[in-house]
This record gives sequence, C-alpha cells and structure tokens, in this order.
Amino acid sequence: MFRPRSGNPDDGDPDSRAASSAIDDGAAASRAADPPLVSRAFADVIVAQLFFGFAYSTFVLLPKLLAVAYGASAREIGAVMATFGVLSLAVSPAIGPIAKRLGLRRTMTAGDLVLAVSAIGFMFVQSAGPFAALLRGLQGIAWALCFGAGMALCAEVAPPARLGQALGIFGAASLGMNAVAPVIAEPIAAHFGARPVFALAAAAALVGARLCRRLPADTGDKRPPAPAPSEPRPDGWSAVRERAPVFVVLGVGALAAGSMFTFVAPFALSRGVGAVGRFFAAYTLAALASRFALARFADRTGHRPVALTGGVGYGLAVIAMGALGPAHLVAVGAAFGLAHGIVFPALMALVLSGVPGTERPRLLGWANGAMNLGIVGLAPLGSVAGAIGYPAVFVATGAVTLTAAAALLAPSSTRLGVQRHANL
Repeated sequence: MFRPRSGNPDDGDPDSRAASSAIDDGAAASRAADPPLVSRAFADVIVAQLFFGFAYSTFVLLPKLLAVAYGASAREIGAVMATFGVLSLAVSPAIGPIAKRLGLRRTMTAGDLVLAVSAIGFMFVQSAGPFAALLRGLQGIAWALCFGAGMALCAEVAPPARLGQALGIFGAASLGMNAVAPVIAEPIAAHFGARPVFALAAAAALVGARLCRRLPADTGDKRPPAPAPSEPRPDGWSAVRERAPVFVVLGVGALAAGSMFTFVAPFALSRGVGAVGRFFAAYTLAALASRFALARFADRTGHRPVALTGGVGYGLAVIAMGALGPAHLVAVGAAFGLAHGIVFPALMALVLSGVPGTERPRLLGWANGAMNLGIVGLAPLGSVAGAIGYPAVFVATGAVTLTAAAALLAPSSTRLGVQRHANL
C-alpha cells in the first residue's frame, strides 16, 4: 500500500513508519465510518418502491377521474378520498404483527397486491359510491403495509451511519412518482377514459410485487439474546413511549402538509390566481433536491437537531403562505419542499434508530398512524377555514407546527439523537 513519506530519506526510520501507519489507520477509520450506501439489496428495495410509488401516485388524479368519468360531486369525492386515511389509520397497529408473521419482503409484496386489486376494482366502478370508497380504503391499507415494511427493509440493508440518507432516497422514490405518474396518466385519461389509467396502475403494482421477490430476506428476524435472569426484561412499549415526541411532530406535520395541499388551490382562486401548478412543481423539486443533498448532512450532524430545524422551517413556510398569499407560490412552495426534504428522513431515522429489526415495523405502524391522524384533522380544519378564512388557518396551523417541533427538545428525543449511530 502507498504510504506517505515523512520527508526522511531513510525509509527504515521507526518514526517514519509510525507516522505512515497512523495515517493509514486514520484513513481506514474514515472509510469504516463512512461506508458506501449503494448495494444490490438497497437498489432492489428502491426499484421495487418506484413501481409501488408509480401505481400509488396514479391515484393523485382520482378526484378528477371521478368527477369527469362519473359526474361525482365534491361531497361524494370527499367521502371516497377520506376512506384512505380511515382504513390506513385502522390497520396501523397491526403492521408490526403482520410484518413479524409474514416477514418484511412478503409484507411489502402484500401491499403491492392489495394496491393492484384496488386498481383492478376501479375498472368496474360505476359511480363514486360505497364500492369506490372501499377500493380507496384498500389503497390506504396498501400504503400502510408498504410504508412499514419498505422503510424497515431499507433500514435493514443501509449502513447505520447512513440511515437518514437511505430513508431520504427511499422516500424520494415515492415523492418523484408524484410528479411522473400524473404526467403519464392524465393524457391517457383524456384520450381513452379512466379505465386504462386504472389498468396501468394495476400493472405497475403487479410489477412491483414481482420485483419484491428479489428483495433480501429479513435480517431483523435474528432476535437479540434473552436477558439474563438478573437483568430487567425490556418493555415492548418503551420504544413507542420514548418516541412519542417524534410521533407528535409527524402527526402535526401531516396536518400542515395536508392543509397546504388541500387549501392552496381554493385560497389562490379566492385571490384571482388560477394556476397553482408551479407551487407543486417548486415543492417537489426542492424536496427531491434536499433529500439527496442534505440527508447525508443529517447523518453526520445528528438527526434530532436536523429534524428540529426542518420542523421549524415547516411551520414558517405554512405561516408564510397565509401572510404572503398566493402571489409568492413558487417561493413558498420551494421553502416548504426544502423543509419537507430535511425533516422527514431525520424523523424516520429517529423512529428507527437504536431498535432491533423486529421492532421497526411496530414503530413504523405508529408513525403511519400519527400521520393519518393528522390528515383526519383536515375535516374540521376545512370548517374553520370557511369561518375565519384561509390566511388565518395557514397562520394558525403554522404556529401549531412550530410549537410541536419544540417537542423534539424533550429528553427522550435527545437520547434518540445521541443513538443515531447505534448498532441496528
């Protein structure tokens, strides 16, 4: 191996050899502390998630398809869309037991298959009635299964020191499809109707299920040794209680995101701004950029302070929407996307750090439940917006988000931030 010279012409000098050895040891330690992220297993997880994300993101157009194809009213569309959050929230506590019974790979496969069944079912829908609501609810179950199993499997194959970056890329696989799938599906719906779009979503989900067969087997099934009789037996709920501040931030963050995505368009229309696409474009591009550029920074700096910073940015962006109005959609969208790209991987790393693989699906079930609970809060928030106006709702929601971010200063979340490089 090449050894840097100390400047001494005598290669046999002990001091020279000692200095060179120290340099080599430091370089080796640096490489060990910064292991490569990309592996065959990691790539397989991301590719499988891309296909699930495409199928799932195709249904971003569902409200429009229901209105155009079946003449659904706003109330009917709202009822259909709400079942996603209801059933996803209901199944969240069962994600841990399901993943333990089936394994992460089979659980993720099941999520793809449930999504495919839902998409095929939509090909036979005749109205925005109970059948459509049930099928949308199945998509909520599919999301919960793939979110819990996919995130846990990503954590299995990623180096512990790069967990935040790995989870950021995993989330980006779905986030990117939010932009790609509608662009492909909307012209198809315009020329051929809704059913070919549903068939495309079903095909993508089935391909995703097939790709799940290439995913690695669970390593988290190797349970840690049982404690000695003299040692206290660990409490299965202690990890959930310790992460309560993180779940609070996830739930309030979901409410903040839902308020932005739900109320930006009507708020803009009330101010005479008809085009809001640039807000979503700026949000998506900024979120993807920060996922790839800053997630590694979070691994090195600490997930807790980065999550706190991102949470504060989240709240400020929502307040800015109410204070500045739709005249600054691009700037606010970019700021919101930047904050989202920072906070989500850091929060997920706080959820998953320092626990054995067998406990991750349970914690991710709680995380998914917290986010869905936040989304359910949009129903009363809509009534409040009708009473006091959109600007006040944005400012109030942003203030609540800022307050919730302070929960990450709690002692339990401080311990989580210290454990970011614990043995996973």
